[in-house]
Amino acid sequence: MFVPAHITGFFRIFKDKDFLKTGSTGAGITLNKGVYTTIKVGNGNIYFNDKKINLSPTREVMNYFNVGSYDVIHSSDFPLGSGLGTSGSCALGTAYEIFKTIGIYRWSNNYNNEPVKAAHIAEVKCGTGLGDVIAQHTKGFVIRKSPGFPINVEKVKVDNNHYVVVEILGEKETKNIINNQQWVEKINKTSDKLLIKLLKNPTLKNFMDLSFYFAETTGLISDEILEICRDLKFTVGASQAMLGNTLFCICKKEDLNDVLSILKNPIVCKIYM
Repeated sequence: MFVPAHITGFFRIFKDKDFLKTGSTGAGITLNKGVYTTIKVGNGNIYFNDKKINLSPTREVMNYFNVGSYDVIHSSDFPLGSGLGTSGSCALGTAYEIFKTIGIYRWSNNYNNEPVKAAHIAEVKCGTGLGDVIAQHTKGFVIRKSPGFPINVEKVKVDNNHYVVVEILGEKETKNIINNQQWVEKINKTSDKLLIKLLKNPTLKNFMDLSFYFAETTGLISDEILEICRDLKFTVGASQAMLGNTLFCICKKEDLNDVLSILKNPIVCKIYM
């Protein structure tokens, strides 16, 4: 099962006692690179790119469905902790694979939502994400208009002429930001009006402008990424993926080579619809 990576450009945090109502509003794009997940009969082990690890969101999904006699194998294009929604891809891929392979019929009347709910709850409980799973389920250029469930999103149509170029510069722990009250207040204060602005003009250019404004105003953007963004002003836009030490840029085909000449370790993607 393939689940795309997801880049959040900006977001607002909502917390509730109910994990399904905890989440975020905001906007992001899914990529044609991400995580492939399979499951097989085993001892409850989890593997990420051939390494045995105890990946908490995947483990939470396994616990949610009470599945302990299977191994989960993730093969990822991106590392964990890079702001590309990798843990969400793993959680959602695990949930879909459990339904597909094992067949949990007691939830069969709600097939489309139960895996998504399980993965979303896992991310919230583990502090690894707030809105990635919903966007990854929806796919494309996704504006999340309400947090959590019920799902309330607007999927914006975009052409296939754009490239998304990613450069991973390091790791950042999502939970260190979303569980820090000072960061939460700064994030929510900055993002309050951005959703309305994007909904009034839902273009990739406006998305990137708002993403950069959010990253710079909150102070989440690193000095290194800020400097590179200035060098990429000729593109549709460049910013920092939330929440990670990763730069992302959207450009048209005619600008791709110039973008690649500026970056050291670029990864070229397309928007996954």
